[in-house]
Amino acid sequence: MSVAFNDTAFNDTAFNDTASAEADPLITWQRLRSGNERSFAPVRGPRGGLTDARPAAAVFRCADAGLASETVFGQSWGSLIDVSTWGHVVDSSVVSTLEYAVDTLEVPLIVVLGHDGCHAVRSAVRAWDEAALPSGAARTTIEQIFGSIVRRNVSTDSIGDVTTAHIIETGLSLLDRSPAIAARVEAGRCGIVCATVRPEDGRIKTYATVGSVGEPAENLLECV
Repeated sequence: MSVAFNDTAFNDTAFNDTASAEADPLITWQRLRSGNERSFAPVRGPRGGLTDARPAAAVFRCADAGLASETVFGQSWGSLIDVSTWGHVVDSSVVSTLEYAVDTLEVPLIVVLGHDGCHAVRSAVRAWDEAALPSGAARTTIEQIFGSIVRRNVSTDSIGDVTTAHIIETGLSLLDRSPAIAARVEAGRCGIVCATVRPEDGRIKTYATVGSVGEPAENLLECV
């Protein structure tokens, strides 16, 4: 393993071979750096970041959703606190980031954003049906989705139903895992929305809300 630090300027001629870029870490990094050089226009705000206002919301999404949170919600670059794990695994790093968002930055909303065709959910359903847990770190994701299946008593015959159950359970678990988030919700200073996005067209569907969010109540599990 090698470790190197440099600020070398990269150019596009180094990675014209798309197939190589998909497999080679150096060429892939050069591709990303070049894209950054072409598009980055820093606008520094009081937090030292890219915007001059507090974030509008925090979005906790699945890592393989394929769509950036700002794109889904039509927000400007850097205007959302974006947190992602594969299959919405909730661990201490997720909780601490979301607590920072609601306590320090005082964002009024957390969106737990799932997506159709989630690979993590498909993997969990397959493991459930075959009664075989995977090895390695992926096991944590699968076990958490198993817990959502059990608590919401859903059938694994429907990937969509399991996805919905897991998104709702993930949102509710934030209240259990974080007294700080629960207190903000109880005080009416923060809400939680549990929703999914369709990668093919970017449309969202809301399945549950926690707190005073004001989403139409039809077909919702509403926890106020």
